[in-house]
Amino acid sequence: MDLLLSGGVALAGLVAGAVLDPVGQHLADDSAARDADTARDDSAARDADTAPSERSSETIPPRFAAMPGAPLTAGVPAPAPAPSAGVGRPFLPVGPSRWRTIGAAAATGVLCGAVALRFGAQGATLPLCIAVTLLVALSVTDLTHRLVPRRLLYPGAAVMVAGFGGVAAANGSAHALGDAAIGGAVAFAVFFAVWWFVPRGMGFGDVRLAGVIGVATGWLGLLHAYLAFLVGFGTGLVFGLVSILALRTGRRSRIPFAPSLAVGAVMAILFGNPLVHLVFHQAP
Repeated sequence: MDLLLSGGVALAGLVAGAVLDPVGQHLADDSAARDADTARDDSAARDADTAPSERSSETIPPRFAAMPGAPLTAGVPAPAPAPSAGVGRPFLPVGPSRWRTIGAAAATGVLCGAVALRFGAQGATLPLCIAVTLLVALSVTDLTHRLVPRRLLYPGAAVMVAGFGGVAAANGSAHALGDAAIGGAVAFAVFFAVWWFVPRGMGFGDVRLAGVIGVATGWLGLLHAYLAFLVGFGTGLVFGLVSILALRTGRRSRIPFAPSLAVGAVMAILFGNPLVHLVFHQAP
């Protein structure tokens, strides 16, 4: 019975992953385009507010080039600003990609089937499958665009939270729902503090994603949530070192963090009980 359930859920995850991959790419493209338009508008507004005297050293009409005291760059437009150093090559193909979509669908199907096999016919299986499906889709957009689209994250998170709420109402799992709320709030607050004080260290999409992971793993227990982020940070460190040494991304390039957080969350969901016992020497 468990194998039949797992196979059906895996098939549903396969379809969901195949659908969400192109949707995620489209939303990431839109987000990137809006960010670029906003940056251009901000740059134009700053240029418009700059006083003529402040712009004189950037572009000097040729007729003033021979005047005494003219800057050496007279008559030569100021060079365009260099592109952001935090943007690097994508880790996965951008745009329509058959193999990327197949890989995302396969990963989603396998993870959903593993969740169903781990938890069986429990009510929490559905929201946890939604969580891992969302994690795969967001990890792929981070690897292609270095973006975690909120228009994909918010609806998925809302459906997941509604699922946990329905399970709590049906099974009387108020304690688990409370732990999920605490895990999500604490994770969001900690990541928000990191983003606030070190904004170059991570994007705000990672802050939102941390809250979602805190809810999903906190449902299983606060130690599960702690373990998820412990594994996620460890995976991120390894991934960053490999990217710098092997892929030569450069130390100033922003390393996608969503896949590492997703690895930590999946480990906590699928193997949380033995890992909690092993790491914290406590019964799950």
